[in-house]
Amino acid sequence: MTETISIENRDGTQTSARIAGNVGSQAIVLLHGIGADHRMWDPQIQVLSQNGYYVLAPDLLGHGKTSKVSELNLENWEDQLLELLFYAGVSKCILVGVSMGGVIAQSFAMNYPEKIHKLILADTFGELKTCREKVLGFLQITAYSILKVSGHKILAKGMELTYKAPFAHMAKEYFCQMSLTADFEQLILARKAINKIKAIGKIDGDQISTLVLVGHQSGKSFVEINRKIADAITGSRFVILKNSMDPSNLVNETDFNREVLQFLQNPT
Repeated sequence: MTETISIENRDGTQTSARIAGNVGSQAIVLLHGIGADHRMWDPQIQVLSQNGYYVLAPDLLGHGKTSKVSELNLENWEDQLLELLFYAGVSKCILVGVSMGGVIAQSFAMNYPEKIHKLILADTFGELKTCREKVLGFLQITAYSILKVSGHKILAKGMELTYKAPFAHMAKEYFCQMSLTADFEQLILARKAINKIKAIGKIDGDQISTLVLVGHQSGKSFVEINRKIADAITGSRFVILKNSMDPSNLVNETDFNREVLQFLQNPT
């Protein structure tokens, strides 16, 4: 069974989410990247549900068909996830986050470790501490501010160039389409919110089994940013995916799915 649901949250916002699989099975929550929506997870939703998982893929606040917001911070997304889990009757889930979704997943893991069975992070960051990291975060905000003036077609062209590699055709098609309706005000709010993450060394790997994935084609510095996350989580598994880049679940779905399923099926 696959369907789209709408949840009225206690703060007055509304969450749109895609669900698949059987209620009562092990729940897995999928958190998308910035400027995306639940459809970013199309290569995983059916695969995971067919492997016996109850899949919950929300549009995060400020994205997709979920409510737009006037202000946004990591706690707002955490509250949204708590509402989703309560609605679904889930006390503990597997949490998967890619890019922005990975930042939110880390924040949730820091503050609600009792809600997480296993944690999977991909193509993300756990802090903006070094000069290079801070510049990366600042430039993203600046880019969205410029795009408010230059327009959606410029963003779409940028996505076409970013995902020009043959192995990234699915991501290129998806993000070029998403670019044409991007809400730059919401993207600026989202980017400012995730820039505040300070998760390095604050996730208990003894309590939460963790997998960290990163695409090799994202570049050496970004690979090391993800390695830093893994190194700070006791017992975590770190995997570099070839022919992949942010978001790896959409760029190299075959290897991403294989690594995720192997990790989930490992009893430890």
